[in-house]
Amino acid sequence: MLIRNACIVDLAHGTVTEDGFCYIDGSTIASVGSGSMGRAGGHGRHGGAFRDNEEIIDADGAYLIPGLVNLHAHTAMAPLRGTAEDVTPEDWFNKHVWIFEKNLTPQDVYWGTLLGALEMLTAGVTCVADHYFHMDHAFRAFQRSGMRANIAQAVFGVGDDAAQKLDEAIAFTEEFSHADPRITVSMGPHSPYLCPPEFLRTVVTEAERIGVRMHIHVSETATQVQQSLQQHGKTPIAVLKDSGVLSGGTLLAHAYHSTDEDLALIRESGSVVAHCPTTYMRFGDMTDFLPRALRAGLTVGLGSDGAASNSTMSLFRTARDAALLAKLATRNPEEGPVGSILPLLTAGGRALGLPNYGEVRPGAPADLVLIRRNTAAMNPGYSATADILYAIQEHNVDTVLVDGRIVVKHGRHVSVDHKTVYDKNRELVTRIAQHTSDTPMQTFAG
Repeated sequence: MLIRNACIVDLAHGTVTEDGFCYIDGSTIASVGSGSMGRAGGHGRHGGAFRDNEEIIDADGAYLIPGLVNLHAHTAMAPLRGTAEDVTPEDWFNKHVWIFEKNLTPQDVYWGTLLGALEMLTAGVTCVADHYFHMDHAFRAFQRSGMRANIAQAVFGVGDDAAQKLDEAIAFTEEFSHADPRITVSMGPHSPYLCPPEFLRTVVTEAERIGVRMHIHVSETATQVQQSLQQHGKTPIAVLKDSGVLSGGTLLAHAYHSTDEDLALIRESGSVVAHCPTTYMRFGDMTDFLPRALRAGLTVGLGSDGAASNSTMSLFRTARDAALLAKLATRNPEEGPVGSILPLLTAGGRALGLPNYGEVRPGAPADLVLIRRNTAAMNPGYSATADILYAIQEHNVDTVLVDGRIVVKHGRHVSVDHKTVYDKNRELVTRIAQHTSDTPMQTFAG
């Protein structure tokens, strides 16, 4: 496949290549350049004319960027969008979401994941790190969507069934860790406040035995940090370090209330952080975490979190919120600059162990996005990078490739029937929303 007549935008470095071409051989980018080699008949598999089975896409001047990486999501929460608005974090969990989630069936997770995957793909997100329940059904949904994913079965370390649930999570991880090269698996202990240290040490042992990463929530709120100090005499991040969780490749969701000492521990461990600014803003929680984390040298990517706390799984909006939150929290308009925020849109790829991910260059995976520029919001186009961060709308996403295959064309998924997915999710949210008198599956420590 040849994509020609594109404006290639390097999100990591902010460079722009006009009249660019990108030649794809199978699932990998083979060559990239500009000028005559990308014009009709000028570049084929071996440098000659194209064969009949080789496709040419004329980008018509569209921006070509690497696929975006959502580093922390609960994809199957997509049907819970709008069910818990204008409430505190404690009420969000204990009076709404953890009641609804207790009543989700495995098939609900399949349809919810498929809805979330459609939303992400049509917004240019080609890879997600997903943390939820019934992940064997999420696996099927990601397979059907064509999306790339790292999936983790959420497990709590408290309750009478904690040991059983851990055994189920281990069995899932073993069974699915090599089931599809496009979908990898992690261990998913929920958090240090719902997973005691001894439980976490068991998870670490099993993750090392199977050879997978870990994906865990930590230090989401200031209250969690204070409670950890009272209970353990140390911060949640320090609890993870002493339990062995804080290690190279571990994905930390949030870490939003990390101390400076915590940031140093994270950097030294090689763990990575998923920053979810929209969720924090929705709960009225403002800190200068992102500027501090970047200055401390942490590897940070962006996460949407779940649609019930974000309302969107679009990383373009998440990136915009990250920039604005950084400016507001520091009262400094120079914080959260375009050049620091745009790289976070793809940083999660390498954090998940995907070589060369997030680049449009030879040897990188052919996970690519074409963004139409012929809309009012994207004109006059003085700064491509500023427009991608601040002006872009999701309907500007025209074409999306994963593994060298087109999965979205003209803004629509090429093989999944949108209407069926929408109808299934309307049915399930109507059903589970009736269980408002139930008790939550766990108790959130605000």
